[in-house]
Amino acid sequence: MRILSAQEAREVDRVAMQEQGVPGVTLMENAGRAVAEKVDSMADGGKVGILCGKGNNGGDGYACASFLNEMEIECELISIIPEGEITGDAKHFYDECKGKDIRFCHAQHVKEVDLGHFNLIVDGLLGTGISGDVKPDSAEWIEAMNSASSAILSIDIPSGINGTNGFVCGTAVQATATVTMEFLKQGIVVQPGKSLAGEITVADLGYPATAFENLEVKKKAFDEDFARKYLSPPPAETYKHRQGKLLVIAGSKGFTGAACLAAESAVRSGAGLVVAAVPESLNSIFEKKLTETMTLPIPDDGNGFLNINALDSLHKWFGWSDALLMGPGVGTDPQVGELVKGIVHKYKKPLVLDADGLGHIKDDLDILSQLEDAFILTPHHGEASRLFGVEQKEISDDPFKFATEAVGRSGGVLVLKGAPTLTAFGNEVIANTSGHQGLATGGTGDVLAGIISSFLCQGMPIEIAAQLAVFVHGRAADLLLEERGYRGLAASDLIEKIPSIIADYETGR
Repeated sequence: MRILSAQEAREVDRVAMQEQGVPGVTLMENAGRAVAEKVDSMADGGKVGILCGKGNNGGDGYACASFLNEMEIECELISIIPEGEITGDAKHFYDECKGKDIRFCHAQHVKEVDLGHFNLIVDGLLGTGISGDVKPDSAEWIEAMNSASSAILSIDIPSGINGTNGFVCGTAVQATATVTMEFLKQGIVVQPGKSLAGEITVADLGYPATAFENLEVKKKAFDEDFARKYLSPPPAETYKHRQGKLLVIAGSKGFTGAACLAAESAVRSGAGLVVAAVPESLNSIFEKKLTETMTLPIPDDGNGFLNINALDSLHKWFGWSDALLMGPGVGTDPQVGELVKGIVHKYKKPLVLDADGLGHIKDDLDILSQLEDAFILTPHHGEASRLFGVEQKEISDDPFKFATEAVGRSGGVLVLKGAPTLTAFGNEVIANTSGHQGLATGGTGDVLAGIISSFLCQGMPIEIAAQLAVFVHGRAADLLLEERGYRGLAASDLIEKIPSIIADYETGR
């Protein structure tokens, strides 16, 4: 499913209507029909109020009312715009409604209308073009909708949500459901806009495919068909070496848990063999905590963290492994940074650079050009800010745009952890569709890094390994929601759910 920013949506509309000759009234008619069909499924015979503002959102509301009239569903139109100010395609459907037996109300102020007597309110107040805070009169209408006990169906996007970054512009509608037109708007893919949109339906308005040809970046929601394709059962004659050999370089004094979470999640995700290269002085801890993972004690001078001298001990394992994970819990000591850079120079196979590993290249991003094979970077917004030298606000203002630009600078695949997590590569950005805010707890990123690395060492294409791992990771959180809630979720809980999620796809359940 395509995802567009507010600006891209306006450009596609312009191309469709002005260059491709699609009548705007036809698009509005199709939008109104789609909203009316959703109203039919939600109204349950109750009263329906349609709140119409200025522009296309209001026009979609008038078109919806016209279809509801044909469907013999009683509704009432509430226009907050004086009749003389209704223009364009919206005026066409406004006039159509005036010629039908539809209750009408022009209200300049919210106190003139009792929204509480409607079972369902259709929110056609504001569209995707809003950037600053909503104006006071619109804010009052939004608060009135939210205060009513009615269900709310928003047209295209809940009023008050920024169409690009999902921010609340002062106040916003908390919709029960949203019918968005033709493609997903970024504002209801990212949080908090996604949660405020409720159940999302994407309506097909009949845009020509050529209207999207000029988009420079392909932005889509994760396609679950990838899970069905790439999580099919392994060959019957497979064995542990063929199932993928992963080398994990992780852990330091005080951060042994990060290494264990990453290694254990890699095992549970299907890696045939996992070897954890850890500081020798801490090996007894890892021996106790890890069962299926083999440990590789690396001399650390008793300091509890690895340094550049580890390269000699690691070199033969580079040839053994199919992929390498570097970073979870390795620490921030500068000597660790020397090792990270040494690995980037020496390792010639797929590499995942995570957590502390990212911090050690933040002043030397060009070093990534030396990697001869595929690599994946896995920063959250804070790490990405430091790694790429940008303000966090620049990232949150348009995470899709940032992810695209970051990949252009670094190469490889970027997994930008957030709500949602984005996987970017080339000119594509994939938004994850699973997971929730319970993942905002220590260690969950280490689990994700382990899943990504496991899929990578099993031979999955790098872009697939990244986005599929993000999906499985979020799906594990979804399955745990009823049992653990949001606050009670721990990273180790996710590891126990990974096998059952993968098994569902392996068995075709």
